[in-house]
Amino acid sequence: MVQMTKGIFAVILALLGPRPADLPDQLQLKSGDTLVAIGDSITQQGGYLRDVDKVLAGQYPNLKIAKLINKGIGGQKAEDLVKRFDKDVIRLKPTYVTISIGINDVWHRLAKPHDPQVLAEYRENVAKMVDLAQVAGIRVILLTPTIIDEDPGSEGNQRLAAYVEAEKQIASEKQCQLVDLHGMFLTVLKRGGRAARGLTKDGVHMNPPGDALMAVGLLRALGVPDAKIAASH
Repeated sequence: MVQMTKGIFAVILALLGPRPADLPDQLQLKSGDTLVAIGDSITQQGGYLRDVDKVLAGQYPNLKIAKLINKGIGGQKAEDLVKRFDKDVIRLKPTYVTISIGINDVWHRLAKPHDPQVLAEYRENVAKMVDLAQVAGIRVILLTPTIIDEDPGSEGNQRLAAYVEAEKQIASEKQCQLVDLHGMFLTVLKRGGRAARGLTKDGVHMNPPGDALMAVGLLRALGVPDAKIAASH
């Protein structure tokens, strides 16, 4: 997969399989909307956001998104995001916010045993950010943490499962959108086999195919039909 630069969206969609029935089937964005993406270094590097912008520009030439604002900071955890959420999200008054956090909450602590208290605090901090956004009238899209190593059975991915489940519970309780990027990455790795390797540079940070996979998840959540995503390069 990593060698394919043309048609990568179509390849990813084929590996993912049918579009989930609970996703919107029409574009949710309107001209003038703004979207803030808050997260860690994966967001800071911005590859998936550039892919989203490219697909929207190519498939919806008359759509004039006011801003797609990148608020990723490398090395951060949920406890860091919640401290700057007012300044970096609420005060900007976006239409949407995507919250992508959790990799460092696990990755930076792999040398130590799993700590249920860390997981509980992660859940509390993500839930607080959702509450703050919803009170301000901002639509929330939770992006579950992606992967730690391109091996579904790695220790990092095993631990991430509890963090992904915490976000799923928050999304259900607070009725916000959720994109299970973790599940999407595992699906592509399992179905694509060795050909799907190369999604990341180092097991965490994205190569272009990993960025494209993340972009597919967000584009679907925004209501972009699969046919339009597949037609983009």
